Amino acid sequence: MACLVACSSTPRPAPGGPAGVARYTQAAAWTAPPETSRLAEVARAASGEGGASLVLDPALTQTARLVAERVAADPAHRPPSARLVQGLAWQAGLTDPIPGIVTVHRGGDGPLGEETAAGLHEIVSQDHPTHMGVAEVVRGAERWMVIALTRRRLRLEAVPRQMARGDRLVLQGAIEPGLRAPTLSLAHPDGRVEDQPLGEGPEFLVRVPLDARGVWQVELEATGSEGNTVLANFPVYVDTAAPQTTDDGAPEQVGDPAEVEASLLGLLNAARAHERLRPLDVLPGLAAAARAHSQDMAEHRFVAHNSPTQGTTAERLQRAGLRSGLVLENVARGYGPREIFDGLMASPGHRANILNPGVTHVGIGVVRDPTGNGLLVTQDFMAVATAIDTAAAAQSLLRAINLARRGRELSPLEERPALSTAAREAAAGFFRDPSRTQQQALRDASARVQREGLLYRRISVAAAFGPRIDGAERLEPLLDDASRFIGVGVAQGDHPDAPPNSVFVVYVLAVPR
Repeated sequence: MACLVACSSTPRPAPGGPAGVARYTQAAAWTAPPETSRLAEVARAASGEGGASLVLDPALTQTARLVAERVAADPAHRPPSARLVQGLAWQAGLTDPIPGIVTVHRGGDGPLGEETAAGLHEIVSQDHPTHMGVAEVVRGAERWMVIALTRRRLRLEAVPRQMARGDRLVLQGAIEPGLRAPTLSLAHPDGRVEDQPLGEGPEFLVRVPLDARGVWQVELEATGSEGNTVLANFPVYVDTAAPQTTDDGAPEQVGDPAEVEASLLGLLNAARAHERLRPLDVLPGLAAAARAHSQDMAEHRFVAHNSPTQGTTAERLQRAGLRSGLVLENVARGYGPREIFDGLMASPGHRANILNPGVTHVGIGVVRDPTGNGLLVTQDFMAVATAIDTAAAAQSLLRAINLARRGRELSPLEERPALSTAAREAAAGFFRDPSRTQQQALRDASARVQREGLLYRRISVAAAFGPRIDGAERLEPLLDDASRFIGVGVAQGDHPDAPPNSVFVVYVLAVPR
């Protein structure tokens, strides 16, 4: 793996704080100064057997130094907040997901304590970091040592932090073996999130036109044994200055899990209200499933969508009897609701899940991390269909069909009661008999109108099936030029391997003699 390094063309720091590097850069090698090398060996030894292979990284070391200076200068010597660590990591040129931080206060130059060594060993065993940075700040007889750790699974060519409107953002690199299907999630300055598949991997190349002023949040993801995994997350500033200072607030205290769940729900729905989206209701079964996954992560020491014992999100929810045409999931770790929520919203992929207009319900599960690293969080989102007026839906579909036909300069379809009766009975029968297929339902509809065959030269049938009625009016057979009559039947219910309250629409079309 290549190492990140700060670009030599670093802007001059402003009075409010360091402006940061000019580019996010990964370099091939780095020669560490003796003091850093010595500290790195101390950290590796304390990390146990898994720490021996940790690569000393200059940008992580710069991050550790900036964090150590903040902690040492703070009168209360508060530990760093997640927002502070993330901001300083970006200033140092890191594109990796937010690094883990271990802060050590030493009264002298003695060895790290047993508690610190145990904590480092736990982080290395659980998070499997590949790179680290170390720094120490001395204030009189007091020493503040900070160790920054990250798992790097991506090679990425240099990316400017600041660009001009009209430029193209070039993202080129490769994902590590074991990962596939890299994806770019890009949050535009207006908050809109755009997803773009980058092929099967491992190599990728994409050029994105930057057509608006503001902050563009870049996230690269890939799929592996743990599910969908964030590999990089960083901002690019277009015709706007990068921030000169970083929030130095302390992390929130670890809260009661039930209270944190309630707070996260409030923050989530406030964000949706700001985007004029309907609030999400809590689905008790979904909340129980989310809580069970958080507990599984706590017990088996992982933070991922796929569980080594319980499987994927879809498998877990299916076993819980929860079916839907749209299921999304966020997992996170943090100390309090504000910190956790801000971290999720800073990730384009997680933000898109929170603000997805198609989901209707959420389940939030929070448990304490037994390692002492705060809280483990699962948010499961689902689209649950609500009951509809099937008769009114049939009339609404007919109006939409004729509007589309008028746009094609086709004559409108006239509803015939006998055709609609056949369509309704076929649609309702589909849900009454769980073994019935869509094709069997369509054959039923056709058979029911055969006795009127003398009235029509040709009879055809079509159907739409899904969690919502949206789009059922866009079937191509409905635009047949020769058809003049129609029957529309709409039914709603449960069917094997389909979301609850699914909608089945049957059309019977007829051509007059």
